[in-house]
Amino acid sequence: MSTLPFDPTRADVGTLTAAYADGEVSPVAVTQTIIELAENAGRDLSAIAAIDQEVALAAAAASEQRWSDGQPLGPLDGVPVSVKDSFHMEGLKRWHGSKLNDASPPSKHDGAPVKRLREGGAVVFAKTAMPDFGLLGSGVSSQFGVTRNPWDPATSPGGSSSGAAALVAIGGGPVAIGTDMGGSVRFPAALTGLVGLKPTQGRIAYDPPKLIGNAGPMGRTVADVAALLSVIGKPDDSDHLSLPGQFSWDGAVPESFDGVNIGVLVASNAAPLDPEIEHAVMSQAVLLAAAGANVTEISAPVLSDDDIAVLETVLMTRGLPELIAAPEDAWTFLPKPLLATLMRCKELTAVEHVTNEKKVEAMRARAAGVLNSFDYVVQPVAPIVSFPAEDPRPSRDGEEIENLIYTIPHNLTSLPAGVVCTTMSETGAPIGVQVSGRRFDDGGVLSVLAFLERSRPFDVPYPFATR
Repeated sequence: MSTLPFDPTRADVGTLTAAYADGEVSPVAVTQTIIELAENAGRDLSAIAAIDQEVALAAAAASEQRWSDGQPLGPLDGVPVSVKDSFHMEGLKRWHGSKLNDASPPSKHDGAPVKRLREGGAVVFAKTAMPDFGLLGSGVSSQFGVTRNPWDPATSPGGSSSGAAALVAIGGGPVAIGTDMGGSVRFPAALTGLVGLKPTQGRIAYDPPKLIGNAGPMGRTVADVAALLSVIGKPDDSDHLSLPGQFSWDGAVPESFDGVNIGVLVASNAAPLDPEIEHAVMSQAVLLAAAGANVTEISAPVLSDDDIAVLETVLMTRGLPELIAAPEDAWTFLPKPLLATLMRCKELTAVEHVTNEKKVEAMRARAAGVLNSFDYVVQPVAPIVSFPAEDPRPSRDGEEIENLIYTIPHNLTSLPAGVVCTTMSETGAPIGVQVSGRRFDDGGVLSVLAFLERSRPFDVPYPFATR
């Protein structure tokens, strides 16, 4: 492989495409370098589900020709992108994180976000690891093992977009696509120092359509996440919930927040908020107030612990079809806490399921009432900075803790919410702060995140891997 003029594993989207335009580097060389990293450091962290090398290199060669002709397809043409194992990629299996799906045949089609990537010239080179069915907030998977956080391999990158977060943090492409049903983009982004966005429901077409699940972009900068969203943020006939039009963001970073009403939420329920996280959130609220925002503290969590328990039951039932479709003697492959929860859900009656759904409708209205009282809300992502990699669920001092309290309200209400690293903990772990906005105001959320990113007094010292 020829020597490159800069390390593409540390480059952002704009640096790569500018170099393509100048003929300084080729998409093929960049893709080869990224794949080499993924095959080595990525697999060491158990972040990889599969690498599609032949298809990726062919896509990179086609991109190289387009750049040579001066006809790139868009802002991601030639840029290596990984996608979570939640999505279908033609020719590769969709394990959905579970050994129970290992006998499934390769997918015969691309999921809607993957189609949009290929249409935009991106080089889709890998599927990333995730926990079984996307139902754990960790990187523990019966198929892929334990995905580890590159900041400290003894800790978890969070979940369920665990492999996506770990891979981008070490330089395995500047961006990735994850999914978020209750915080599964934002939680791993926070634990690995990334920017992650759960967009307005329907902003990114998703097949099959989901009432609460979203595809979400992840990257090391706000600008890169916005570039990815501009490519995949389009409707698709496969998703009747997808929004019309193509997403775009002008990249404006506000100088002032005069007249903007911002809520700040640090109240907690049963799981106390880590003091370092509370400090990080409140310090960002102070920054926004200094820029003119009207900042008001929200006195209580949006949802109660009882609400969260009902929501977790509703979400966990999503895993039952895959469980029941597998032979019973294979169920023991699942992480024990997940299997126990699924078995409990399996025993619920139809009336209990419907009753839970009715409770969710009431929660949705209450959560929307609180969150829509403000233009934006600044809040934590989860109560903890880190937890052990081997724990299937987030924990503190060996005890499971609830980690959905600050994230799932936005899934319920279809509101956009994103995270950016603003602080480093005493142990050197990144701390992310979450910003949510009103429905359809994805661009506004990105602008607030960009303001916090620009105001950060340091560059995030990502744990880039050597190849």
